[in-house]
Amino acid sequence: MRNVLILPCETRVREFDAKLLLACHAVGRGFDVIVGWKRSIDLNVLKLPQGIYVGKSVTNRNLLMFRILRRLGHMLTAWDEEGLVYASAEVYQQTKVGVEALNEPRCLFAWGEANAAAWRSVDGFAGTPIVTAGNPRVDLLRPELRGYFSGQAAALRAEHGDFVLINTNFSRLNHFFESQSRQRKLLEEGGDAITDDADPRLGWAAHKAALFEAFKEMVPVLARRFPHATIVVRPHPSENAGVWLDISADFANVRVIHAGNIAAWLHAAKVTIHNGCTTAVESYLLDRPAIAYQPVSSPEYDHYLPNGLSIEAVDLQSLEDHVAAALAGDTTVCPIQAAERERLARDHIASRGDVPACELILDGLAPYRRQTPHKPALSKRLAGVAAAEGRALFKRMAALVPNNPNHVAYQRHMFPPIGAAEVRSIVAQFGGLLGRFEDIRVTPWQENAFRLTARR
Repeated sequence: MRNVLILPCETRVREFDAKLLLACHAVGRGFDVIVGWKRSIDLNVLKLPQGIYVGKSVTNRNLLMFRILRRLGHMLTAWDEEGLVYASAEVYQQTKVGVEALNEPRCLFAWGEANAAAWRSVDGFAGTPIVTAGNPRVDLLRPELRGYFSGQAAALRAEHGDFVLINTNFSRLNHFFESQSRQRKLLEEGGDAITDDADPRLGWAAHKAALFEAFKEMVPVLARRFPHATIVVRPHPSENAGVWLDISADFANVRVIHAGNIAAWLHAAKVTIHNGCTTAVESYLLDRPAIAYQPVSSPEYDHYLPNGLSIEAVDLQSLEDHVAAALAGDTTVCPIQAAERERLARDHIASRGDVPACELILDGLAPYRRQTPHKPALSKRLAGVAAAEGRALFKRMAALVPNNPNHVAYQRHMFPPIGAAEVRSIVAQFGGLLGRFEDIRVTPWQENAFRLTARR
């Protein structure tokens, strides 16, 4: 049997806690688990015990790593961390899915039926089995685990008082590295690189640019309108926070912060403001209010799931009114709207029922786990070793190149250091809330990556 599960995480604040929860469940099913920083795991792929690797996305940027893993005898599965929220299936397929990468895994895990349907309708999809299981990030928001964030939320409220949380997602216009701001470059060049009239990238970039300007205008307006409340701007992990720091410099009640798991911030905030952001879905699952600020709208490019689970504000005046109501504690939703929102959520998230996503995922892995591990031919394994060493050399050299996504400063921004003691503390918190996981051993494996095993 395949008894090793490998869970790489690209963004610590988005993925790590959730995948650590999945790791704990997996140890309970008899797995040894390696979980942690994707960069560290992938650079040390030749040290990995043969196991089941769960990829975090299905773009063709993953192809080389997927093929290395297969040549080394690992079983490849995958889900898409960004497969829950998108404008349309067509835009999602063109921007987040590579056909070759989608066909590499032996099994795919979808957030829900909408995500699965988007994969099945990809031209060239080879019929890989799809398990609609949800995502461990959803499990962290279930009532039985909300206590995990209660201490963090209390600390945030103590530090910031009554605060309005603004989540931005403009990394393609305002990237951590200016050279990676692809939508800005596309707009500056007028779409010269696009030859297909059906390509959505230019229209999408123009829509995001209009929203970006509206959000930059919004922050000072709210700061003046609500001087006794704190306005917390939380940029996307890949964004350049400098833009928001410049905007907020003249306002004592505006703070630009990107730290900690978003769920704690959603717990603590009086209300969250966004446009098309996954955090609105998380707010809904936590029974917390979110406002979709939509001063410009587009049926082609708006993200209908998070916006549909939110209060709609179409201009600054309606936004101010909704924020004032939320600060006063009024976040009531009529029963018809509540029922429509729940139907929408269930269409997109498979684990809204009694069984958590972690258990559904492990159930989906069970048939593959029982299959005899594949032993690649020596020629294929040698090719995998050579490709792994070449990739590792490239990544380590690229880490020294300024403005490169592999640069060490950006990588550490995406996944700040974490030690084994902190990981053990998180496991203990999960165990205390769920009444299990007391026999799990946590040991360091590589930098920011850990091995979880049962105490024997």
